[in-house]
Amino acid sequence: MNLGKETETTEFKESTSERQKALESVAAIINKHGYGTLYFGVKDNGDIKGQIVSDSTIKDLAEAIFRDIEPRIIPTIEVMEYDNKSVIKVGFSGTQVPYSAFGKFLIRVGTQNRKMSRDELIKMIKKHEYSSDWEKEVKYQVEDIDDATLQAFYYEAVNCGRLEMPVFNKKSLLSVLDVMKDDKVMNAAYALFGKGNPVSLKVACYATDEKITFLDLKEFKGNIYNLISEAMLYIRKNIRWRVDIGARKRVEIPEIPIRAIREMVINAFAHANYQSSPEIEINIHPGKITIFNPGCFPDDLTPNDFIEKDLSSIKRNPLILSILFRCKDVEKSGTGYKRMNQLCEESDIEWNFENTAYGFYFEFIRPNVHADDRPNVRPDLISEGMTAYEATIYNAINENIKVQKAELAKAIGKGEKTVQRTLSSLIQRGYIKRIGNNQYGYWKIAKRQPLSEKAAKKSSKHINDE
Repeated sequence: MNLGKETETTEFKESTSERQKALESVAAIINKHGYGTLYFGVKDNGDIKGQIVSDSTIKDLAEAIFRDIEPRIIPTIEVMEYDNKSVIKVGFSGTQVPYSAFGKFLIRVGTQNRKMSRDELIKMIKKHEYSSDWEKEVKYQVEDIDDATLQAFYYEAVNCGRLEMPVFNKKSLLSVLDVMKDDKVMNAAYALFGKGNPVSLKVACYATDEKITFLDLKEFKGNIYNLISEAMLYIRKNIRWRVDIGARKRVEIPEIPIRAIREMVINAFAHANYQSSPEIEINIHPGKITIFNPGCFPDDLTPNDFIEKDLSSIKRNPLILSILFRCKDVEKSGTGYKRMNQLCEESDIEWNFENTAYGFYFEFIRPNVHADDRPNVRPDLISEGMTAYEATIYNAINENIKVQKAELAKAIGKGEKTVQRTLSSLIQRGYIKRIGNNQYGYWKIAKRQPLSEKAAKKSSKHINDE
């Protein structure tokens, strides 16, 4: 009888006297494929030779596998009978690569075992660290999941059409999300929805592009779902916005597309290394916004590879990603960088990245704005003799007589003191009036200025000179 040919996952040995070479093959096969089969009593060509098998034969083999392969594996050992000849069949598998046999690290190449180079070994270790089984470890009870957070996720997922569940039920939802085992909750669910603040987020605004003098510094602790919202709220509050005011519609435009920023914030949380105490970091500088996650980018790849090629996403935390997909935080796998890049190209925004031993840095370059943060003013809306700030505020009031000072401050990119000085100037020059008090009053346009081509050019020049 013939069992076929040796392959990259199948090894034949004529007897257990070749045990050392056999165990080297076991380690090499696991390092390459994660599983395989070893036969004793079979020739290289697959013909059955058979061997004498006793209780001590099986015992000695089991002890050798336990002793000589690191990390430990638990094989299945069977005695098979073929044409009245005994064959030992050993099935094996392992996920904690790399494995060594007798202190040697080998890799399967065809039907041979080749010694791994230093670089191959380092790469294998890093790859294993990138995609570990941490998410599926069971450590928590259902009671450790925050009801309010999970319910908020439920409504969001149902409303966007990615979850079919007519009534919220905590245990049922966790089961549907595939994060429960034996009535206990996996790490992935706890990181996403846990009560015990499993994740940290540090956010800061700095005076310069160096991390030296901070203007604001906050630290949040919570779960992934809530911290994504905290991160986006902080960024929205601390980036520059401009206002385009047309005939009927007032549009607020961020300096960097919010959707692009959100992609990278979610990416940071989704691909972080949660085996230690993770801390996502977002820093806002005058010239850049940096997002750091404690999880290195896959070796030999960069964000550009996912933009230029049709690569599938390499998932450090596939369970977390699949759950975020349910509430539309994540779209099609592997397309996040493409979407971000497209949005940045449309807005002429540049970005950089750096992969370090400590984690991955992503950086948006903020648009070049002069120290005065001059507002965006359309020349056809600039009134005769007004400064850029006056024209912006005048037209904002013309569109909405109940516009608030905070909105005007955002429109011109300045503080409320500058807004008040500009309003006082417009009042003194007879352009606007205030009717009523600050709380219940409103603005009134007192003088409507004719727009001449000369005035428009003059005001436009004034903007460019500021």
